[in-house]
Amino acid sequence: MEYTEEQKEAIKPQGSLVITACPGSGKTAVIAQKIRNELDAGKTYQGVIAITFTRKASKELEGRCRQGSSEVKGSFFGTIDSFCLSEIIYPFLRHILGPAPINAEPKYNTDLNEAETALVSSFISDKPFTSKSNLELIKQLYMLGVIYFPAIPELALYVHENSLACRHYLKARYTTIYIDEYQDSSKAQHELFLSIVRSGLTGVAVGDLQQSIYGWRNCSPEFLKELIRNEKFTHRTVSINHRCHPSISNYANRLFNPAFTLSAADSIKVWQCNFTGTQRDSAVSLNSLIPAILSKSNKYSPSDVVVLVRNNRSLGYLRDHLSIPCRVYSDDAIDTLQSRTGLLWSALLKYRFDHATTPDQILEHIPDILGASKTRIISARKIVKKARSVENQLLEAYLTAASKDLLGIEAKVAELAALKKVTSDTDALRQYSPTSTNEIQCMTLHKAKGLEFEIVIHLDLCERDFPYQRSNPDGGADIYPDWEQDLNLHYAGITRAKSICILGHTTSRITSYDKIYSGAPSPFLRMPGLHGLYGEFSYPQKPKS
Repeated sequence: MEYTEEQKEAIKPQGSLVITACPGSGKTAVIAQKIRNELDAGKTYQGVIAITFTRKASKELEGRCRQGSSEVKGSFFGTIDSFCLSEIIYPFLRHILGPAPINAEPKYNTDLNEAETALVSSFISDKPFTSKSNLELIKQLYMLGVIYFPAIPELALYVHENSLACRHYLKARYTTIYIDEYQDSSKAQHELFLSIVRSGLTGVAVGDLQQSIYGWRNCSPEFLKELIRNEKFTHRTVSINHRCHPSISNYANRLFNPAFTLSAADSIKVWQCNFTGTQRDSAVSLNSLIPAILSKSNKYSPSDVVVLVRNNRSLGYLRDHLSIPCRVYSDDAIDTLQSRTGLLWSALLKYRFDHATTPDQILEHIPDILGASKTRIISARKIVKKARSVENQLLEAYLTAASKDLLGIEAKVAELAALKKVTSDTDALRQYSPTSTNEIQCMTLHKAKGLEFEIVIHLDLCERDFPYQRSNPDGGADIYPDWEQDLNLHYAGITRAKSICILGHTTSRITSYDKIYSGAPSPFLRMPGLHGLYGEFSYPQKPKS
């Protein structure tokens, strides 16, 4: 890879660093090269901490760091929760709370039994988990063998601040802590990062303020802004989008800065489309519009096309009204469980239908597998492999038994109901298999984060719906309570497109109460600085006279 000057500046050693990187800027390549250089020049017994937002991103980063024969054995690659558990809480929590009577394990709310639920319900919600009153409840849960999942980052921070052995261990084993997608950090994650840097490690934070889209998870871009202002961190930018056609990048950047200097573009690849009718009608229109787009070029297949929508309600319109081959990715009943059992079932279904998935990737969902005996690992791998051979009518029974054997816990009534719903739904099961080339893909804007497609059709750009608009209780003009997050989400959707981006709005809109009103284009389509950067058309096309 031939690095740009911006990328070279970000890669070179310079102490603690903040890298703000736009979509398609090659940030993963930059981080990987920076880590490889550090590992090759460092001591053999030391590694780095590399924290990403998802397990998939961790695997990709680790794979890139292995290129060029770099030794990554002493490094940590994983999510913030897995880092907190494996490197801080499991080894050192006993120094703070004392030894647990049994091996403690993380539990979501839905994993808790009646006694544990009663303890959790006693938390004082407006106080930190590690306040004196709540810490006593954390200790009681811990003595029952429970690490409360929502408290993990805050608990790790508490341990790191109060355990000298923990701080010495991290400093002796690791040289640098890297955190990607920093704009989606929580307060506890941010404070843990700063605490680790203060203890002697170099800190590297990578993010993009314009891709902060998880405010509803209590994640905030303010922490990335704070690091940019921090005089102990050098700030570097990686600002060239290598993914999108220049006209798409120009349009996206003008959303935030109407005076943004435009890149040279040989043509316009952004279109604003006015669909006649409601969201249901726009879904019907796609049955003819998408084939028409694909017929104009032999470069693209249906799987190169993605339709992005605001929420699951809009996904339902696509599922009900698209007649061309498509794959609709929505959260199924298992996804909504947020329990260890649900996560394992999702992984096993992925393994059953996607032959690129390996048994070892499924074993990562078993909390105690790292320290398990060889016999235990062999037995667990056999259970996982059975997922591909079990008969369809026995799938539900197999998954119920597999979760009990692998996790050692009985599935709850709500979990069994969700499992039955998914295993009896052909469309839900199809989501676990790879997309074929003759299928377009449909998903929410949030689910598309981190992905890229040749052609993006971004729907739901209607006034009141996106950005969300509501009446002012004081009687003044209507307000946009989530303008910044919604604009970031719109930006993220546009920058998934490599070659063509179509921004769709409808002449009418269906409310959440299934009432129909006249529709107007979203304010996002009328932002200053966009004039001349897009084409316009209506669909269905009016016949020529």
